[in-house]
Amino acid sequence: MVRARVRDHLEALKSEFADLLTNCEIVESRNTDYAYRIFVEKSIWSQVMLGLTDEMDYDNFKSEVARHQGNDGARYKESLHEVWSVMNRLQK
Repeated sequence: MVRARVRDHLEALKSEFADLLTNCEIVESRNTDYAYRIFVEKSIWSQVMLGLTDEMDYDNFKSEVARHQGNDGARYKESLHEVWSVMNRLQK
């Protein structure tokens, strides 16, 4: 199971790996902690993860989010910074 809070994230994943995820439907459930899910066989997910790893060419995820999502992703980027801040306090 791959979960997301933003449907667009799973749609982008499915689009990027259409050959592998074409049969995976996005399931929506507003009564769960993650509203969106897809169910993927482990062998297929391993191939997706390898593909994601191969295309990584950045060293800062939050900056990359800002670059790719622009104003539309502002809430997501802000949320990432909030999580970073909470975890940074834990480290100290």
